[in-house]
Amino acid sequence: MSLDHDPALPAVHAHPLSPVVQLPEDWSRLLQVHDDLGDITLACWQGRPQRDLEVTAQGPVMFCIGIFLEGQAWMALDGGPPLQAGPGTAVVQTAQRPVSGSFGMRGGNAIRLVDIRFTLEGLERAGGRPLLALQGGFLQDCSVPGSDSLMGGFPAPPELLRVATDVLGCRFEDDVVRTLYLRAKALEALAIVLGQLQAAGQGPARIAARERQRVLQARALLDARFGEEWPLERLAREVGLGEKRLQAGFRALVGTSVHGHLREVRLQAAGRMLHGGHSVTDTALAVGFSSLSHFSKAFRTQMGCTPRAWQRGEGAGPEPGSESGSDPFREAKGL
Repeated sequence: MSLDHDPALPAVHAHPLSPVVQLPEDWSRLLQVHDDLGDITLACWQGRPQRDLEVTAQGPVMFCIGIFLEGQAWMALDGGPPLQAGPGTAVVQTAQRPVSGSFGMRGGNAIRLVDIRFTLEGLERAGGRPLLALQGGFLQDCSVPGSDSLMGGFPAPPELLRVATDVLGCRFEDDVVRTLYLRAKALEALAIVLGQLQAAGQGPARIAARERQRVLQARALLDARFGEEWPLERLAREVGLGEKRLQAGFRALVGTSVHGHLREVRLQAAGRMLHGGHSVTDTALAVGFSSLSHFSKAFRTQMGCTPRAWQRGEGAGPEPGSESGSDPFREAKGL
């Protein structure tokens, strides 16, 4: 996408799957584009910009998967409702003709985002298919009817978050090896997303609106208060839903079990704390682990290295910082 014209900002001609962009210097430093993957382009955003970014553009014909590990964003197709994205959100966008829209991200906080784009021909060759038929299967469906485009968001399953972490942590220097690795990760992300969307197109339709809202309320409680103990009985009582219905609804809407999601949230928070200088013991206790050995084992399984190695920067982790405070985009857009 391109910013509203600003002669002080240099134009950057990107891959054909992404239009010309103009980025402030603190944002351009965050961006690494892998545009040698044939019918796929992969953009990595990682760092801490100082100012907010607001973008308007006409996007090309393509299929896009965005995976947010850190950062707050909003986006909208012209004529459509805004979509809010934060840590743990996956966004899918596809268009069969060029479509205009807007995009914004908040500065002053850590940003970790992976953007994977396929040509529609590449999508078909990879075994995918146009996803307009799945419209309505998202938790946030912000498509514009009649525009031949789709945009929606949903909680990214843990395996998709791991793909994004792997991409941001890619350290292969050989061009051939790096290209093979990143293409494989892009195809893995596509397979996960297609499976998730197909399930979403079937599962949520069988969940009553009241139950759906209470499952989302349960997820919000885990995201906000992950340091507390959350046995299934307590969480079900808090949101007024039976344990079996809560667990079934959680798997359908979130893509994992209640405790699987809680573990994911805790370990992501632990990664941020460790990069921020907290000790392993203090971090384990703060995110809800009473056993240091259990924490270390879970962290290594999820993040691919020990907590102490993560502290030393040997893992592809987040930058220090948190997502607390007011949201200028939410306030500016009245969201």
